[in-house]
Amino acid sequence: MVREIKGYRLLQGYRGHPPADIKAIEDILLRISHLVEEIPEISELDLNPIFALAPGQRCRIVDARIRIRVS
Repeated sequence: MVREIKGYRLLQGYRGHPPADIKAIEDILLRISHLVEEIPEISELDLNPIFALAPGQRCRIVDARIRIRVS
């Protein structure tokens, strides 16, 4: 999935920047997907920004917002 986005080339490293930790990005997407499946009350989830660090250094989520649906 990550390899199919238009900006994937940037994640591979560009203009002297190291490549991003693609496995960490995929891990975040899988964990968020699982979280939303397990907690159906989540109506919105925003992670912004996510800094993808060099391979082996994982990612950093700077801000997260989760909106819960109240019955």
